[in-house]
Amino acid sequence: MSQCTSDSDGFLTIGCLARGFSPADSLTFKWKDSDKKELSGFVQYPAFGRDGDYSKISHLRVRKSDWDAKKPYKCEASNSEGSKETTLVPSHQHADVYLTVPTKMELDNGTATFMCLAQRFSPKTYEFKWYQDGKEVTDAIDKYDKSEKKGSVTEYSATSILQISADKWNHPNNKIKCEFVHKTGKKVIVAEYAEPKRPSVYILAPPEHKEGDKMTLTCYVKDFYPKEVFVSWLADDEPVTLGYSYNTSLPIHNDKYFSVYSQLTVDHSEWKSGTVFSCIVYHESIDEKMRVLTRSIDDNIDKAGVINLSMTTPHSLYDAIDTDDSGIANTAVTFVFLFLITLFYSIGATFVKVYNRVFF
Repeated sequence: MSQCTSDSDGFLTIGCLARGFSPADSLTFKWKDSDKKELSGFVQYPAFGRDGDYSKISHLRVRKSDWDAKKPYKCEASNSEGSKETTLVPSHQHADVYLTVPTKMELDNGTATFMCLAQRFSPKTYEFKWYQDGKEVTDAIDKYDKSEKKGSVTEYSATSILQISADKWNHPNNKIKCEFVHKTGKKVIVAEYAEPKRPSVYILAPPEHKEGDKMTLTCYVKDFYPKEVFVSWLADDEPVTLGYSYNTSLPIHNDKYFSVYSQLTVDHSEWKSGTVFSCIVYHESIDEKMRVLTRSIDDNIDKAGVINLSMTTPHSLYDAIDTDDSGIANTAVTFVFLFLITLFYSIGATFVKVYNRVFF
């Protein structure tokens, strides 16, 4: 069994069912938390059934915050014939929801495609709703979904695509809203029209340090729109690999624009060896001939000419991204995936329009 009830005091009740045993009073339950510590205070109800086929239920109250954090609980039922154990995890999983906006290339072709992606939710039942300037939009919507088994829970992902003419989007303060409705709640993301803005990129020298200490280089990508951006690092023009670690914050929203920090950790000896480190930024507002913006730094810089800021970046900025390469890769793949699907969708739609004009 899974979650049974949710109480107003911050606790909820989960249950465990054992059946097909005999005699009726032979079975007992044990509960363990995520640290494998045995728990007390659970309830065992009398067995029910007949003719040597009995069932029994046990309930345990747990903190809702622990349950929502996916902390597993183990239930063990045992009698003289043996024991069986099962793990209980939340069956209702909140979705991560993203919304992409049209690229400049697509707008130049006369269409505006928005893609709303909901990832890792359960159960499957859901609904997408679209609104433009407060009015619901019900036409030109396509849906795709997929599922993935994660232990005892099946997680789902779904995508809804809305395509309108560029003329309906290219107006100041124009808003498109995607609403994802699910049993776990409603999530709303709003895209507001603004002209793409190219980021300003600064690479900051490491703060004062002792010999042998790890060095931290910071790349500050400031005031860009839309928010989708990809930041990576090079060491002597080669992608950083083993021996390095870097992380990039979630986009920080300030008025109409976004900013991110990316920090690279290097060994003191590597820094002193003269290795040139480069921060590479990809954003759709950057000129198509350039594609990326690059800023570089090494230990031979003129210390008087480098901005060295003492920053206390809130840890919460990094909550959704791991500090190793896998977290960065997952984030990059998500944004690149969204960008490519939107691009291919708009190209396909444009091709169909041209084909219809030529042959029909």
